[in-house]
Amino acid sequence: MFSPFRRESVTSWHNLAPNLVRQRVIIEATTETIVKPRAIRSYLSALARVTDMEIISGPFAYSAHECGYGGWVHWKTSGAHAYSYPTQPPLVTVDTYTCKPFSVSKAVQFTRGFFNTKEIVWNELA
Repeated sequence: MFSPFRRESVTSWHNLAPNLVRQRVIIEATTETIVKPRAIRSYLSALARVTDMEIISGPFAYSAHECGYGGWVHWKTSGAHAYSYPTQPPLVTVDTYTCKPFSVSKAVQFTRGFFNTKEIVWNELA
């Protein structure tokens, strides 16, 4: 019986659309200073070029006040979000989801250089 409150186990995951390309990567990095909205917009615009994505809306960025900053860009083939946090050291997180393959290594290298990161990690999700 279907219940809107029932949570399925993660182990029940299977690909519901095997003919549809879906690529997800999360990149996180620490920086010297918090990344502000202008830099987030510039980064998301340039990330589109690095990953060969076509922008159809944005990039947008905003202040979340004491929580930091965020932004997103809508690509023809999905999009990306970026968030920066006033932690010590400051943290920037980029969440990219696309229906078109792209080079994760190019995106990571670009992110490393754009933000002049102190430390960078990434996780490509299956």
